Amino acid sequence: MTAITLGNKNKFLKGIAEQTYYDPTTGNIVGYDNVASDGAIESAVNLQQIEAGMGNAVVGVIPDSTRLTGSYTSQAFSLETRRLISGGKLSYNGISSVCETITASGATLTVTKTPAKHYGQSASDTTAWCYVKEHTATTFAGTNYGVDITSKEVQNFVATNGVQYDVFYFTVNASAQVLELPDSFNPSVVTVQTKYGVYSKQNNSVTGGTFQGWLYVVVPQAILTGNAGVSATQTSNSTTDGSWMAISPDNNIMACADCGATGNTLAYYVFVPCEGATSAVEALVVVGGGVTVTTTTTKQIPVKYIMPDQTVVTPTYTDLDYESAAEGTATVTDGGVVAGVAQGSTIVTITLEKGDGTTLTTTCNVTVTTGT
Repeated sequence: MTAITLGNKNKFLKGIAEQTYYDPTTGNIVGYDNVASDGAIESAVNLQQIEAGMGNAVVGVIPDSTRLTGSYTSQAFSLETRRLISGGKLSYNGISSVCETITASGATLTVTKTPAKHYGQSASDTTAWCYVKEHTATTFAGTNYGVDITSKEVQNFVATNGVQYDVFYFTVNASAQVLELPDSFNPSVVTVQTKYGVYSKQNNSVTGGTFQGWLYVVVPQAILTGNAGVSATQTSNSTTDGSWMAISPDNNIMACADCGATGNTLAYYVFVPCEGATSAVEALVVVGGGVTVTTTTTKQIPVKYIMPDQTVVTPTYTDLDYESAAEGTATVTDGGVVAGVAQGSTIVTITLEKGDGTTLTTTCNVTVTTGT
């Protein structure tokens, strides 16, 4: 049941704070982004009609094929996210191009770095790709002369002694990252958590609203569906697509009140108010009204929170304050555990200092009997 209060602050969700990807098996963070430009979460369900009677009137519908998808565009360029999307391999020690200016000593040219085969070369090639032009030339033919990987000597080119040449070839760069995109994508299955800012209207203006808290959308299992490609123009940067589709470990099944079967949870929406963990608590109640202990036993006070929808929540007991009216009869710990001292009765006052500045109190009747 939802409590309706006149004058309640309306809440508005605006802006993506961050998106985090977790490995659902290990719990390790495998991806993170906090520079999103836009994103959305959409749900869909297919409704199968049940028709009956003359005119084929619709008498009911059966929901099936539930879908929950999320789109997410980051302004950051991320090879890590593209690895998750493609199932590719991301590592360092990539092959990159290098240009070296060499003054010919005789008719040969020898480069200083160890040449490496270009990614486009055939495995059967015996030399690495290599191109040469005179240092002052503005154009060159682009002929691949080849360079010996072991001797580092340029092949099939006759240099003029004393002339400077620009030699273009490829070598291994320890700091260069390389993402290998497989010919058959295998997108990662991850746990997705997206964090949004929540505000309330101030002076009838959404843009002038005050911060109220965070909304976390948690998808326990999602397969990444983003585009691993690259797109950029002279006026706009390339972005990273962190989109996903929620999946369930089992086939979707309809809820059945008789047999008790339920479907799996695709996602959780968790609103965390900025006032604190107990700001929404409306009342305290002690189940049963009191407890009975002996002079040799202890017992937890069964205090509960009453929430706005009238549900009952078990608190973190150390969040509350406890005070016994007669410690000679019974004492109480910071966690609400009562210990009997002497036969008799007393009252424990329980107080909750809420994060919004208000206070809630209740009492627990404690009876102490003689213990053995």
